[in-house]
Amino acid sequence: MMKVLEYKVTFHTPAFLGNAEQAGQWRTPPFKAQLRQWWRVAYAARCGFNVNIGAMRREEGTLFGHAWLEDDCDEKGNKVAARKSLVRIRLGNWKLGDLKTAPNIGTISIGKNSLPAVLYSGYGPIEPGPRLKSSAAIQSMAEAPFSIAFPEGKYIEDALALMSSYGTLGGRSRNGWGSYLLSGELPEVGPPLVDWEMALEHDWPRGIGQDAKGPLIWHTASYGRWEDAMHSLAQARAGMRRAVPDRLLLAYPDTRGVMQGWAKNERVPNSLRFKVRKIDDQFIGVIFHMPCRPAEALWEKLTPQKQKELPTNFAAAHGFLDNQFNRADA
Repeated sequence: MMKVLEYKVTFHTPAFLGNAEQAGQWRTPPFKAQLRQWWRVAYAARCGFNVNIGAMRREEGTLFGHAWLEDDCDEKGNKVAARKSLVRIRLGNWKLGDLKTAPNIGTISIGKNSLPAVLYSGYGPIEPGPRLKSSAAIQSMAEAPFSIAFPEGKYIEDALALMSSYGTLGGRSRNGWGSYLLSGELPEVGPPLVDWEMALEHDWPRGIGQDAKGPLIWHTASYGRWEDAMHSLAQARAGMRRAVPDRLLLAYPDTRGVMQGWAKNERVPNSLRFKVRKIDDQFIGVIFHMPCRPAEALWEKLTPQKQKELPTNFAAAHGFLDNQFNRADA
């Protein structure tokens, strides 16, 4: 049985959602990709994080569509080479973004140097100047109707709740750009907490880490403007990367150097993620850790010593954040 839900999506920070012409535009594929990512987390949480990868991929493929499952069959037992997604998303707004110039979120300090915070945290969509790379981006406070149809009982509502609490969309979204809120009926879902060091045994994020002090979630101070919350996150990112022994293990590539065994164009996304939330008329920066190790092909290319150093670097990042911010429960 299909279920249909209606929401309103509101961006709290500008979103760099590029279309084919690299102009910022409302589009459904990024939302669907995000839903799929958080569905995996919701699935893992329901399994107590003891995930049978094959079973999960099979359920994911039949729900979201696939062209790769080798053992998929229809109701009559006939082999199916591909499936269409059973999840349908519709946006009530397809227009281009109205943001034409790079936002000003202040200047951050990196050692003895300073630079525009927007260039540091948005490099790529933001070019030196600073200026927007594309003709427009979706501006903060932009909103649109969001509707979704899906088969009941498939963890979709849990995934939607997690998306709203922790999700960001578009270019440089892990730095807090494209922070959004889904307004509507959502279940109360707490953070899917997993021991962070055990989570490093896997190469995909199963949940939000926790240690002896509690969830690895930090809040900045509250601000009257989203620009100030983003400035705080940008400064935190700069400080955190200087506080660890080897920042190449946090995220890659990096301007500082090349990891032995990895090519310059390899990519390891930072598993410490940023988001801006709006609570009443205030904006708060949120930092949370979704621990995992690099993809298996890259992990095997690291020296045994570098593999041992991975948790040491994340522990140093946690320590820096504990000194700068307060821990949060969600």
